[in-house]
Amino acid sequence: MLLGACQGPKAQAGAEKDKAAAVAAGQSYDGDGPNERIGAARDRAADAAEDAREAEAEAIEKERDSIRSAADIEAERLEQEAKAVRKAADERADAVEGGPGR
Repeated sequence: MLLGACQGPKAQAGAEKDKAAAVAAGQSYDGDGPNERIGAARDRAADAAEDAREAEAEAIEKERDSIRSAADIEAERLEQEAKAVRKAADERADAVEGGPGR
């Protein structure tokens, strides 16, 4: 018999507990006791919680990337705006001087 071949740690522990109880009662263990089923349910719950944590971490990382991307876009827009302001200021200064060749 392979205990825990495809089971999580809580199901394996439950199977061992069920097996020990069966042996103590003089019965054979068929591999499907109540503690094993409870352990399997706890393993599934732990797996689901881990999946949820991973999904949340991924969502947070995507949100961070989105914020950085938006900041990069805004920074580029501001750089272009600054260039336009400097160019307009240079043109106004040149007009006041009477042109660049004066």
